[in-house]
Amino acid sequence: MICDLLELYGRLLTEKQSRLLELYYFEDLSLSEIAENEGGSRQGAMDVIKRAEKELLKIEESLGIYNRNITQTKIINELKNVFDDTEKVKSLLLELEK
Repeated sequence: MICDLLELYGRLLTEKQSRLLELYYFEDLSLSEIAENEGGSRQGAMDVIKRAEKELLKIEESLGIYNRNITQTKIINELKNVFDDTEKVKSLLLELEK
């Protein structure tokens, strides 16, 4: 989930927060490796990552784009599965419009 949130909202973080999250989640570097690359401590890297994760979750709580995308994807998949049931399709389309 954090990877998805980083892709959606990464530009809203500081450059350092974004960079460290990318190293940790996308490059799969350990905290020690990140600290060595960034010239800091393992604890410092962990603090930045944890703060950035909290910030991403806070942004998602406010904007809800990720959850809205998940909900819409579920509805679209349901529509694909029940397309022959016209009443179910109408119901799902009304829910999607909300």
